[in-house]
Amino acid sequence: MEEKIDFVITWVDGSDDKWISKKNSYQKNDENKLINTESRYRDYDTLKFWFRSVEKYAPWVNKIFLITDNQVPDWIDPNNQKLKLINHDDYINKEYLPTFNSNVIELSVGNIEELSENFVLFNDDTFLNDFVEPSYFFKNNKPRDLYAESPIISTKGSVAHAMVNDMEIINENFNKFKFYKKNWSKVFNFKNRAKLLRTIALLPNRNFSGMWNSHLPVSYNKKTFKDVWKKYGNELERTLKNRFRTPYDYNQWLMRYWQLASGNYDVREATSGIVFDLGDTNTRVIENEVKNHKHKMICLNDTDNVTNADNIKTMLFSVFNQKFPEKSSYEI
Repeated sequence: MEEKIDFVITWVDGSDDKWISKKNSYQKNDENKLINTESRYRDYDTLKFWFRSVEKYAPWVNKIFLITDNQVPDWIDPNNQKLKLINHDDYINKEYLPTFNSNVIELSVGNIEELSENFVLFNDDTFLNDFVEPSYFFKNNKPRDLYAESPIISTKGSVAHAMVNDMEIINENFNKFKFYKKNWSKVFNFKNRAKLLRTIALLPNRNFSGMWNSHLPVSYNKKTFKDVWKKYGNELERTLKNRFRTPYDYNQWLMRYWQLASGNYDVREATSGIVFDLGDTNTRVIENEVKNHKHKMICLNDTDNVTNADNIKTMLFSVFNQKFPEKSSYEI
């Protein structure tokens, strides 16, 4: 029997003066400003459309957990029976708060007591773009995902450091060739499409070079978080002490990599989701995708190369409002 499926979404109102003042008071001593830029916290005012998309495309969801730093959108209905408002201090030890580090916020979600065993972790820039069934995220209670070996490319301001840290733990615990032998039909599955070429090219490497990341919502078993924390609690706790991202952090992808290397996943079609870089993508391409929903999931990735945030915000509000004009039950 399939377990219930919850959705978890993390959100911050980066325009809130009180929150900005608090962040700035801590960030003045931050030595890693290049990986803690404005784009990490910028809000395009699209959260209400996230809720509308979920209600339309995944009405079967059990509960939605909205994680914030004591910020509640003024339009949200806190009495909705499916909605759980979670503050950081509800599940993160207060000695690590306040935190402005998404790695801390996401690595700790397994501590949320009410959260079901099967859940999907969203960022506030990821959206459902078409109808999905529970089996899109889980099959026989196994997370649906895609494995492809992929090199880690380091660029300024990227999360490459965290990926390297994650992979160090994975290579310490899993033998790549034993994983391939045991999960041959998953690794070399036709659903992986062109991603197979990466895996084949890196096949001779004795250790995992890295794993491909989609920047799309991730299906998780809560047990994965419990197991990894039990074995690597000391290492992960060092990340919790970092109020802002650092090159020494682990991130939630460690949990994803662990599920994959354990073979605890079922293959999902590689072409079911798409990621757009808001700084590089023509706005008409994004408008066309939202209107015609060629993919089940989309990510509207904010980056430091965005120079016209206000124009993008106006465009996104317009196109989402056309697609989801009616209020959801999560709104007042």
